[in-house]
Amino acid sequence: MADNLPPRPTDTRLVVTGHDEKGGTTIVKDTCGQANAVGDGTFLNTLWSSNATPAPIDGDDRKVPEFADGFKGSLFNTYDIPPHYKGAMHRTVSLDYIVVLKGQVVLALEDGKRVTLSEGDTTVQQGTMHSWENESDNWARLVSVMLPAKQLVIGNKALEPYWPF
Repeated sequence: MADNLPPRPTDTRLVVTGHDEKGGTTIVKDTCGQANAVGDGTFLNTLWSSNATPAPIDGDDRKVPEFADGFKGSLFNTYDIPPHYKGAMHRTVSLDYIVVLKGQVVLALEDGKRVTLSEGDTTVQQGTMHSWENESDNWARLVSVMLPAKQLVIGNKALEPYWPF
């Protein structure tokens, strides 16, 4: 990674609604989340998570699940990808709804297929082996909601999670 990268986008603001002791609606949290370096130049900001489905909606359940081994709730993230980045192939046993919030990325699959996604584009990731690439000179930001999924079995082979990070 070059030392002269443009600045990473500011961390994402999180506003959480809830109820007061009388049952009225209120803002229970208004904060700026803190993205964590993944170790490969990218940054992951877990905005919210739940460790159960259906999710409890009466607390602050932000413990990040171990999604490499599967999880039982949901995970709401931003993922910042630096310029000229080529990520590692990985798979989670999850159903992921992903929106490109900023920039442009390439979704690469293990069979060599590649698709370019731009701001506002979406993808539904169904537990496939994939990687993310940013071929541009600017940072990209993805927003994802990850939900638990049943492990996929094709033939007699279970598709295992693979998380090299």
